[in-house]
Amino acid sequence: MAAKRILLLDGPLLTAHYWSAGRIKVEGEFSHEPVGLEALATYLQKHRSSLFYLLADIAEEGFQLEDLPYVQGGDRNALLQRRLSQYYYNTPLSTAISLGRATSGRRDEKLLFAALTRIDTFAPWLDTVREAEAILAGVYSMPLVLAGCGPQMVGENGPVLFISVTSGGVRQTFFDQGKLHFSRLSQLATRNLDEIGRTCANDSAKIFQYLVAQRQVPRGVALRTVVLASPAQTPVLQDFCRNSGELNFEFVDIAAVARQLGLKEVPVDSNADQLFMHCLATKTPVQQFAPANERRFYKLWRIRSALTSAGWIALAGCLLFSGKTGLNIYELREQTAATQAIAAADVQRYNTILEGLPKIDLTPDKLRALIGRFEALQKRTPALEPLLTHLSLALNDSPRIELTRLTWKIVDQLDAGGKPAAEPKPAGAAAPAATEGWVTLEIQAQLPLGLVTDQRAQIDLIENFAARLRSPQTDVRIISRPFDIESDKPLKSAGEIGELQAADVPKFALRIARLM
Repeated sequence: MAAKRILLLDGPLLTAHYWSAGRIKVEGEFSHEPVGLEALATYLQKHRSSLFYLLADIAEEGFQLEDLPYVQGGDRNALLQRRLSQYYYNTPLSTAISLGRATSGRRDEKLLFAALTRIDTFAPWLDTVREAEAILAGVYSMPLVLAGCGPQMVGENGPVLFISVTSGGVRQTFFDQGKLHFSRLSQLATRNLDEIGRTCANDSAKIFQYLVAQRQVPRGVALRTVVLASPAQTPVLQDFCRNSGELNFEFVDIAAVARQLGLKEVPVDSNADQLFMHCLATKTPVQQFAPANERRFYKLWRIRSALTSAGWIALAGCLLFSGKTGLNIYELREQTAATQAIAAADVQRYNTILEGLPKIDLTPDKLRALIGRFEALQKRTPALEPLLTHLSLALNDSPRIELTRLTWKIVDQLDAGGKPAAEPKPAGAAAPAATEGWVTLEIQAQLPLGLVTDQRAQIDLIENFAARLRSPQTDVRIISRPFDIESDKPLKSAGEIGELQAADVPKFALRIARLM
């Protein structure tokens, strides 16, 4: 963060102070002569990275109170600039302070227009600061500083006249409900306690009469008057500042106030310069008097600071992201190490199991070839469900046939006698590929015992059963019948057939084949 340096202007001299953590150090004193301005320029160049606050403690000040209609945006800025040019047309060092809005009526806004009326007093100093390209945060006055820290010293209830002693003289500042209304500086000739006490008493009485005439305080009510002084000098000041029907004096310990506000080196007397400079550095007022062209380098500094802050934030975000990524990598490495340890343990357990198995004369290549053949065989294993379903439907249609044995196997091709003879292939059907195999079912069945003597019924029942099994996808071949019907075999007589009735039932066999 940039260092803060305060340039205190209390007359013909300008004093440079360095503020740091509640401590104020005097670094130089400069006059408005060419030699002094040259020394100031050298000082500014030496500390050109610091923020400079020009604090004026002079008597050439102006204050105007006015109630204006409440407007916003560009209209408000134009209205305030027009009023400032009307009140203080000869100085650019002016500003407007809002004191709040009325609670009744059309709720006008109460404004305090303030200005440093003698621009000639500030011109050489501002020219030097501008030529040195110093970072001027603003031009402030003691009343603007008191507007921020004064309510802590005097409270925010009712009208209060606050009296303080600075290098410029005795300053009387009037507050109403904690809001600054005006301030006046009375210069001193000798700066002894008697002169300070006499000035406090006389000027307080004059200000009371002025406030009564302006109807800012009611008649017949004593005005609360707070004097900021050192405990060692308070008794002398009390001899001059006596309570009356118009003024009610209260004395506040400047050392206690300084400690309360965080000033490390408390004042040894009633001079409040360091206290007010500390307030300026810690509670910088929003309003200030310098025009925009005088604060150009301050605006550039703020932009640079914002960009720097954004860069630091981005860097912090990147560091956090990289830290999180590094933590994730560390966790992944630990998980990888644990997985590798588990894998090594599994390999060791596997090797132990292998060593406990009986030794076989089988190389990995042979085992791989065997597994390949097994997988190929599995792929060639047909689905018997369609063929068995077809057989079961045919058996349902032929309840007199009893199935006694069923054998299935796979063959590359059927024998010459296995071509279907009853029903030809459909026209346009593709011939089976030479590489395709056949799945076959060899069926052994028997006929009812009552058909032993009726050979014609046996032939019809077997032929009907075979015709029921035939389809475009299925090849059916009758392998054997209950009796021989070839022309070269002798026929048996009825007596011979009767003798076989008690010995055996009619049996036959057939084969069903279907492409895989």
